[in-house]
Amino acid sequence: MTNHRKATITARFDAAHHYEQAASIQKRCATTLASWIKKEHRTEKPKHILEFGCGTGLLSRALIEAFPQGHYHLTDIAPAMVERTRYHCAALPAHIRCYVMDGEAPLPHQAPPEGFDLITSNLCLQWFEDRARAFQALTQLLRPGGRLMVSTLQAGSLHQWRESCHATATACGVPDYPTLTQLEQDWPAHGRGVWRGEAMHDPIPSARDFLQGLRRIGASLPRHTHRPAAQLRKAMRYFDAHYDHVTYHAAFGLFQKGV
Repeated sequence: MTNHRKATITARFDAAHHYEQAASIQKRCATTLASWIKKEHRTEKPKHILEFGCGTGLLSRALIEAFPQGHYHLTDIAPAMVERTRYHCAALPAHIRCYVMDGEAPLPHQAPPEGFDLITSNLCLQWFEDRARAFQALTQLLRPGGRLMVSTLQAGSLHQWRESCHATATACGVPDYPTLTQLEQDWPAHGRGVWRGEAMHDPIPSARDFLQGLRRIGASLPRHTHRPAAQLRKAMRYFDAHYDHVTYHAAFGLFQKGV
């Protein structure tokens, strides 16, 4: 990821003061991912856990509740997000370390000597520029048999807004999310992985509410840097006339490192 883009993403998430109130899809994905993690660790509880892109700690709190005996490394590229997670998790019964880290460039010296039992992340991967390289670096920090369990967005997400922009010849800020097949191809060779998808519908009163919601969670970074206001208003009117919700196509992945 380029330094300018990375700095922009960091600044937007640092400024997302109302993230928790606006992050409805993030909460639903965190709940789904936490349930899957608990199911996969019914017999052997993870001891050393790394979370990248922790945000305000939505997934962190669910995992600490499930595995209070764990040793947690809770990280995010945005310093303000790390502090929000630290605040939300301060009173919870677990050994917790919070620090700034870029998930695309994990810090090997922070890993326990035996490796992490679990590395996880909720809706962070869509910001990565090289998933395959990041997966390779992250899974090197797993112990043999350890798991990487993550969620992200896949192709087809926010198609209502994309269609509104297309119909009005407006530049669209929705990224080109990967297909499940592309995500499968990004897994490292030294283990086995699987992805599954789930559609999540989010009721939206208006296009204005949709765009404001993205800004409130720091997720408004567009692909195109300039959209004339008149064109944007056309897209918003089209959306309001045709849609009352947006659809997120979430992808949940599990990779288990070879032993």
